[in-house]
Amino acid sequence: MAACTALPSATGCELISGNQFAVGHYSSSHGITPTTTTTLRGSSQGLNIQVPIPMSRKSVHGSKRSRCYQLVSPSFAIATPGETKFNSVDQDYWNSCNPAAPDSPSSPSQQNTKGWTDGNELEDSRLVAQFRSIALAAEDRSEMHAIIGVQRDNWNELCHMTVNMTTIAAAILAAMNSGVGGTSVSMSVAAFLLNGGAAGFMYLASKYQPSQLAEEQRTASRFHKLLARDIQTTLLIDPRLRKDAHLYMEEVMARLQALNVGFPLPLKPNGLEKFPKVVAPSVLGPVADLTKTEVPANNTNGWTNAITNDLQRTAEKLQTSDIAKYVRAAGNKEIANKRLAILAPVCAGVAALLSLLGCWPGIHLAGVAAACSIVAVLTSSFSNGGQIGMIFELYRNCAGYYAEMEQDIQSTMRAPVCQREDGELYHQKIALQLGRRDCMPLFSSQEKTAGKLF
Repeated sequence: MAACTALPSATGCELISGNQFAVGHYSSSHGITPTTTTTLRGSSQGLNIQVPIPMSRKSVHGSKRSRCYQLVSPSFAIATPGETKFNSVDQDYWNSCNPAAPDSPSSPSQQNTKGWTDGNELEDSRLVAQFRSIALAAEDRSEMHAIIGVQRDNWNELCHMTVNMTTIAAAILAAMNSGVGGTSVSMSVAAFLLNGGAAGFMYLASKYQPSQLAEEQRTASRFHKLLARDIQTTLLIDPRLRKDAHLYMEEVMARLQALNVGFPLPLKPNGLEKFPKVVAPSVLGPVADLTKTEVPANNTNGWTNAITNDLQRTAEKLQTSDIAKYVRAAGNKEIANKRLAILAPVCAGVAALLSLLGCWPGIHLAGVAAACSIVAVLTSSFSNGGQIGMIFELYRNCAGYYAEMEQDIQSTMRAPVCQREDGELYHQKIALQLGRRDCMPLFSSQEKTAGKLF
């Protein structure tokens, strides 16, 4: 008590609500200010305690000697003579006397929520370091994919230029040979070699689709960079608004592994199939476990029934409309690309064979060889120059973008509400990813698609 005799004291306190106490009488040589520390003696739940505690006046109730003060959680208590001694105030006891709203940022029960802070209510430095290492790995992969994407785009340009120049030269030689009666062996052999080389380049271009390879790497670079920025942004916001640390760690690792599998760096092995039998959205993230039941909102952590219903409606619209639309478009481009990929090298090969046969006396096929060369160069230009493979990959990645969003909503709806990201922030994030304003609902019932970004 000696340490507290110089402090103002108050007696006859009564718990009103929350952490507000009504003080019937206080004595002090100076006034109570928002920074005053007073010794409060009161009775609550049968426990008489005398507590040094910061107080700030909130309101005046009638008389000059009755006031209401805002109290802060004490660190220790000193018992009065003859009363039970308490060396410290138990935190559970204080919480029972001083309840706070579940969603209040200052609630003690929320300070160490979701596993982002340590026992001292400070952000867990080891956990933050782990997330930053994942972000660094994602940035490194993004740079690797960007470099390889530029290289493969150069491949596409060089291959397209080489094929066109070679095929046009072969067509000119075949036409000149036809003009001289089709008897020049040297011109026929030269046209054969040029058409044969062009057919080989066309076959390689049709097999590996350089424009599609470049688009794969651009997409991989973008989504690896997006993952790194997502981690960095998450670490900047208040821990109470983040997703549960354990769930978020599983999510970012699953996203990183999905991108590594979905967008391989080497051509062979494990390269993506250029002409798949079944066209499916590209895999950009983890797949939701739909065997788990959805957890209803309980008006905590920013989650309300309106937000939950709107997100469920959005996920259904993405599945039935947006994803299906881009998968169908990708399938049509894949069929056209396959036919052009077969036609171009076949025409060049036929032109090479006719050029060789045209050197025999009495056989006049050089003109037909020149015509086949022209068809080959036009087909190749439309296929590779038009980058049909890149358009197919673009549509497939658009479907994957919306599929990853739909899976993320499904996973979030099946997680405990207290472990999710703040509901209002999550709803805003989905709206921005769809290219829409953050409103309720996100889209009207008359609209055919949920997304407006593509």
